[in-house]
Amino acid sequence: MRIITRFYHPLILSALLILPVIYGLSCFSLVSAQDPEQKDQNQEKIEQDATIKLDTDLVSVDLSVTDRKGNRSVTGLTAADFAVYEDGVRQRITNFSTADVPFSLALMIDTSASTRDELELIKRAARRFIDDLRLRDRIALLQFNKDIDITQALTSNRTKLEDALNLLKLGSGTAFYDAMERSVDQALKVGGKKAIVALTDGVDSYGSATYDLLLPELEKAGASVYFLELDTESFTEAGMVRDCNDKDHFRFSKKQLQKYVKEYLQGGDEEGYQNHCALSSLERIQINGRLYQSARRELREISKRTGGRVYPIKELRELESAYKQIAAELSQQYSLAYYPTNDKHDGKWRTLRVEIRRPGFAVTTKPGYRAPQD
Repeated sequence: MRIITRFYHPLILSALLILPVIYGLSCFSLVSAQDPEQKDQNQEKIEQDATIKLDTDLVSVDLSVTDRKGNRSVTGLTAADFAVYEDGVRQRITNFSTADVPFSLALMIDTSASTRDELELIKRAARRFIDDLRLRDRIALLQFNKDIDITQALTSNRTKLEDALNLLKLGSGTAFYDAMERSVDQALKVGGKKAIVALTDGVDSYGSATYDLLLPELEKAGASVYFLELDTESFTEAGMVRDCNDKDHFRFSKKQLQKYVKEYLQGGDEEGYQNHCALSSLERIQINGRLYQSARRELREISKRTGGRVYPIKELRELESAYKQIAAELSQQYSLAYYPTNDKHDGKWRTLRVEIRRPGFAVTTKPGYRAPQD
């Protein structure tokens, strides 16, 4: 075997060593020669990309702290007062702040027939609620009955919101879940702190959206959902049992009858529930009661899963007090964040538990979140 050894002249060797340095300097000169504005844009893009990569897994949690009775919001707490657990595993809090930052809020108002005698009272309560929010908070106003109307897109302009409230008008039917979907997709397609505050009885009658389809979307949206739950069961029952020839009678929609059969007849035949007017008064009362039972359960599950609350409203004069409590809670929340020890992107539900280390206080927050999925 022949071993061939090459010897380079010292001048050639020096030239070979210098070439990479010259190439590096050339590249540096090319970058330096760029337009300064282009350099700034490039740097900004690098920083944005880095931020996106760093924040992909960051879990943000908004929470409210009250006394045990839930009557008084507690301020002045620090990160050391909290411990957060994901699927039972303690997490390290990396970010903490008192949420004294502006938020975006979709104010939803049910203007179906069940509210027809109290629309002016509803408007007045909504005005006072808006007045209780901070001037920098942005609000979208959405009214719904069978139809849905975003009367005012997100704005902090109180004059525009006042004008939008004056446009509220009555209709028939309730496309409740479609209205919730519209709030998420159009009114709250923004970052930062978000909330939905809905005045409704929760009994859905029109549209394509359903509770089962909507709940995962609300969980992903990151908005706390609060309900002012109207008690309209007796009113609708009285309309349902009227004769179909009575101009003031109410009738179940096809969507409502399908929901009743699916949830309460355990695969029963839909044939006997196609025609509202063929149902007896007793059957109508039973169906009406069951639909309200489902609505109450669903409102509570939505509020629980998103870190909000349900405020039952027996009489509309209770509205202003409930709105005031919601405004105080939204304005005095805390925010914490952490990078989860479980870094899998499997789309699975992760349970959250936040503990407060001070006696006599209670924490309200969402019970979990859905992990991202690659």
